Amino acid sequence: MTTIQAESLRNHTFLTFYIPWSNLSGAYVPEIYENYTQEYIDLSKKKHVELANQFGSDYQFIDNLRYCNSLFQRHNIPMLGHNDIFNIKFMLLEEYFERYDSITYIDFDVIHKGKPAVTNVQSFLEPECAIHWTEPLPQYNIHKKVTELCQIFNVVPNRKIWQNNNGVITISKQAWKDLDYLYAIKEIYKTVDLDFAVTLCDETLFNFITMYRNINVTRYDSQYNTLVRRREEFDCHLEEGDKFRMFHFTKHTGKEVLNEELRNTNSILY
Repeated sequence: MTTIQAESLRNHTFLTFYIPWSNLSGAYVPEIYENYTQEYIDLSKKKHVELANQFGSDYQFIDNLRYCNSLFQRHNIPMLGHNDIFNIKFMLLEEYFERYDSITYIDFDVIHKGKPAVTNVQSFLEPECAIHWTEPLPQYNIHKKVTELCQIFNVVPNRKIWQNNNGVITISKQAWKDLDYLYAIKEIYKTVDLDFAVTLCDETLFNFITMYRNINVTRYDSQYNTLVRRREEFDCHLEEGDKFRMFHFTKHTGKEVLNEELRNTNSILY
């Protein structure tokens, strides 16, 4: 566990975790996740510390497997299968709001380039609850599952059922309290049948629960969560110069790009 503290105008931290997925029962494990070396982990943490310093924020990195596993029992969250690991981020939010007024959760494979301008810092930290989302995609599972949850819980959608990615989430302590997120997860798991429950990814849950609790979610620009699933989605930003951007290297193919770029001292990441 790593803690980096910095002076900030508000009590804010970046928070992430990394544990080998194969050590969490039921987790789906892409092969590349098991090939990460200590060098990869250290280089990623170094970039995260740099990111936190640029925002005048703290940085919390959790890699204690026993602690992460204990959270399920502590918060009475059932372990259902391959989506269990994604619930860890929300249990960690519950834990760390005992220390902070505002938290930005970032997936461990979120790595930035450039330095944020003052306007970037302000627009990033100000929202009570913010993620990057795009227009609805009714043919995709997030939209289908959220629609089904709305029907089960008799919720009339008060906004579009957008397509969201939870790789970067900023939320205030008050918004977290209003969400009562962990209770909502338990309520969902108790209400729906097991076969349906195991299909609910964290994007689906976050999408539905923010609607269920009537929480206003600010839309982050893609600059703060730029998906990289293949080499072309990274290389198209090579000509941007020092413009600040937070890349999210997703899927096996995106993480292969990240592994290469972290070790390339000439990369735009540096």
